[in-house]
Amino acid sequence: MRDKKWSFIVNSTAGRGKTGKKISKLVTSLNKHKLDFEIELTKAAQHATQLAQDAIKKGFHNIISVGGDGTLNEVVNGVMLSGKSEEINVGIIPEGGGNDFAANFNLSSNIDKAVSTLQKFMIKKIDVGKIEDRYFINALGIGFDARAAQISNKIKHLNGLPRYLLAVIKALVSLKPFEAEVKLDNYTYNSPFLLIAIGNGKYTGGGFLLTPEALIDDGFLDICFIKTITRRRILSLLPSAIKGKHLKEPEVDLKQSKTIEVITKTPLPFYTDGELPVLTNPLHFKIELLPKKLNLIC
Repeated sequence: MRDKKWSFIVNSTAGRGKTGKKISKLVTSLNKHKLDFEIELTKAAQHATQLAQDAIKKGFHNIISVGGDGTLNEVVNGVMLSGKSEEINVGIIPEGGGNDFAANFNLSSNIDKAVSTLQKFMIKKIDVGKIEDRYFINALGIGFDARAAQISNKIKHLNGLPRYLLAVIKALVSLKPFEAEVKLDNYTYNSPFLLIAIGNGKYTGGGFLLTPEALIDDGFLDICFIKTITRRRILSLLPSAIKGKHLKEPEVDLKQSKTIEVITKTPLPFYTDGELPVLTNPLHFKIELLPKKLNLIC
């Protein structure tokens, strides 16, 4: 039976603060659609995880993330850590800087259209990634793209793809190869690399299609390996990587796997869903896919 109560978790600083300005529009739309709702605002990093867990304890079964990929990541972690993910429905009003996960479903950031999508209540069971005790829903990056993500988080005057492109240019200044042994289900990679992009979804970095064949519910992670290349070659690959046309390039290798084990002598730049978590063991970690563990309203 459909639960009629809705908990909206709003990151008022997402998208460089534009979400906070839209809260009144959200309230107006929710009232227009006659939804029984509660709105909670995040006050610090990781607060959305706690708010999601609190909402579940209060009996909410519809948890809606209002913000970007980082906010959604925190909400998903709260739902997964509750131990009740298969009973909870997660929705998205994409209001962040990149909104890469929402792009997999062409979800609108228009408040009224987004609320209409929620009210239609179309549920899709999707896969969730896990690393150590944390979860991710869209993408995980190791190496150059993670370094670009670190730089991107410090850029305040741009959003989306332009912000990430600027971060890529800045990351080129300190370009260096990365090394690790990467074990997949049926493949081992043990060569220097530029980056390893692991996709549950297709998009990352505000619109890059690094794993363009990834499906959110196929039971596999897509892994894009790009070998060590020059700065000039990186710049020439950028247009094709944005469009997802890079897979035929000789420096690129695409694999699928349900598990990924990474062993390295030095910690690597690393991100999940645009966030920069700290690993308990950054020299040896395992990534796994949990099939159809989350109900998405899309």
